[in-house]
Amino acid sequence: MQRITRAEIARLAGVSRASVTQWGKRHADFPRPGDDKRFALADVLRWLESRQAVTRTRDAGTRVDRYADRVRRNLAAAAPVEPPNLQLPGDGRTAQADNLTLRLALILLRTRDPQAWAEVDRLIPPDLTAVGARWLLKQIAAAVARTARRDGVRPEVFAALQRLAPERVSQVRGIMARCAGLGAADVQAIADEYETALPSGSFLTPRAVATLLAEALIDGTAESIYDPYLRGGELLAAAAAAAPNKVSLYGRGAQPAALSLSGVTLLARGETADLRAAEQDFPPPVTHILANPPFGGDSWIDQLPDTQWRPFPAPPARSAFRWLLHCLQRLCNGGRIAIIMPPTAATSANTRESGIRRQLIEQSMVEAVIALPSGLYAGSHIATSIWIVRHPPGSDQPILFIDATHPRTPDDRPATLDEARHTDILQAWRSFLIDRDARRSHPGSERFSVAIPKTDIRTDTCSLNPAEYVRRRIESPPAGRHDTRTDLHQLYQRSFDCQLAADEATALLSEPSGARTVNIGEYCAVKTGYSYSRLPAKDRSDHGVPIVLPRHLRDGRIVADDPPYAPHHLAASLVDYEVRTGDVLCVRTGALTPPALARPADDGRLVSTNLLRLRVHDTDVLDPYFLYAYLRLVTQTKMTTFARSTATAYVAAAHIAQTKIPLPPPHQQQAIVAALRALDDEVTAARALAVEATSARDAINRRLLGGA
Repeated sequence: MQRITRAEIARLAGVSRASVTQWGKRHADFPRPGDDKRFALADVLRWLESRQAVTRTRDAGTRVDRYADRVRRNLAAAAPVEPPNLQLPGDGRTAQADNLTLRLALILLRTRDPQAWAEVDRLIPPDLTAVGARWLLKQIAAAVARTARRDGVRPEVFAALQRLAPERVSQVRGIMARCAGLGAADVQAIADEYETALPSGSFLTPRAVATLLAEALIDGTAESIYDPYLRGGELLAAAAAAAPNKVSLYGRGAQPAALSLSGVTLLARGETADLRAAEQDFPPPVTHILANPPFGGDSWIDQLPDTQWRPFPAPPARSAFRWLLHCLQRLCNGGRIAIIMPPTAATSANTRESGIRRQLIEQSMVEAVIALPSGLYAGSHIATSIWIVRHPPGSDQPILFIDATHPRTPDDRPATLDEARHTDILQAWRSFLIDRDARRSHPGSERFSVAIPKTDIRTDTCSLNPAEYVRRRIESPPAGRHDTRTDLHQLYQRSFDCQLAADEATALLSEPSGARTVNIGEYCAVKTGYSYSRLPAKDRSDHGVPIVLPRHLRDGRIVADDPPYAPHHLAASLVDYEVRTGDVLCVRTGALTPPALARPADDGRLVSTNLLRLRVHDTDVLDPYFLYAYLRLVTQTKMTTFARSTATAYVAAAHIAQTKIPLPPPHQQQAIVAALRALDDEVTAARALAVEATSARDAINRRLLGGA
């Protein structure tokens, strides 16, 4: 039963608090408060039913109604109403980030302090307009700040709530109602959105990069983890998620806002951490360190004296090596570092930096250098590398170089850090460790990775650039293709037939008439693939239910060559993510390649986390092929405008659902689809002919020129 204070009765009834006090004194039947000094709302409403209220109006003079009706109207006006896209108005530069902070604060308050959440939820603002809405936000900020302080987290980040400018209390209530159903599992989605919401010049470590760092580094030996340059707590969160056991988390931040955001993000996930400002003491030595320090900017680390870095040469000011050496100093014996480094750190001609590289190589401290694709960070095309370094020095063992800057296949452009590439990197790193520990030579992977003995590292520059070491073997041409020209006749005939069919189908078309413009979401269910947490890459199998990845979407089809599999016992819980004939699959994260239309052979496959599945509600109203063709047309136009650079380009399900699509009458759709299918068949036949003709030419070249 809802209970309200005397002041809240006054606000709802539109009278002064003194009037409510007088009602209690003059009327013996006025409800009595409980021990909490609150009144039962139902009892107050019953008492007010017989009390008339006079309201003065500009046109009619006066209007008589009941106080009980006033209360009901005001309660209804404060009922939750979700604002569009869950966004309250605010400062245009920071509104998106401030709204994300509000959601994060509400999740934190509800999960960490249910009593404080209930008290805020019961509050009745002084009015229901913008004034009351801002008052309610202020109460939320105060409550969550108290909760954060209790758990040792700085509250500065909650000042962002005061920049929001809701127009009505119902909008704030709408956000609260939505967040009432969220928990720690939903924090990652909010953290992902922060990447593009932060002001220019600020960025978090993209989720794909943070996850790769953590999964490459954290193993069963992890006891304590340190991030020397906090941004939003994303590295510590990824490390905690990857650790098989409970670990102690430490962080150091130069900015109060970063310390606060990191603490809140971790706390909302259920993790506590020892986070310290730059002027505080360093945390104790740890077993593992994940770091994404700033490149080229001033920081507290530049204030340390040159003697700090012995026995290494003192790095120049603003050098990435200052961070690397600091991490080495904070490691326990046997510990490991995974740190983001700029490409220049691998090849810099600076005497002190090359000297540091030389010592790291000579002492076998560098275990791996992984060159990542460029453009992983929002609003930037910078390239980065991951260095994995150990302490104390190791024995004379090789260094693994991985070059992930190139497309995974010739069809993948540009290179991205998608799920498939993530798996490639981890497999290369783990197989290297297995071979190294078994004292076997490591073969590496064609055009991707190679293990180099430290004696083979260039002594003049001590370069650690993967591109210099990754072997680039030229594949031998496939055997048995010298007589392929005899196979071309049928392909020419097939291409000719498809051309005629396309000519006939397009000749019958006329300009569509009577087409309506509708939102895709009105006629389709748009669903994101399964969450990575429900089926991590490590739980996949070599048999079971095949999984569709972005690289499998080719030429409008699902070409699932060498797919990963979900074990049957896990796939049984993912039936909501199965593919059916007629589903349209689109890339959600990664290179925005054209979509694919599912065919009968694809039934039962699982849609991976980097894809979106569109399923038409009524195929008599919207033909799935028509939908597929339209999305293929706008992939590089409208879809690109939706993409938000996080780790890779990102398109939300809501964006697809809100995309406008022309919807001709069914008979016109059928004619259009017939023509489009004929044109697609013509393109497919032409491509097959081109491939075969090229193969025949190359085979003859090799035969005539002796393989030159």
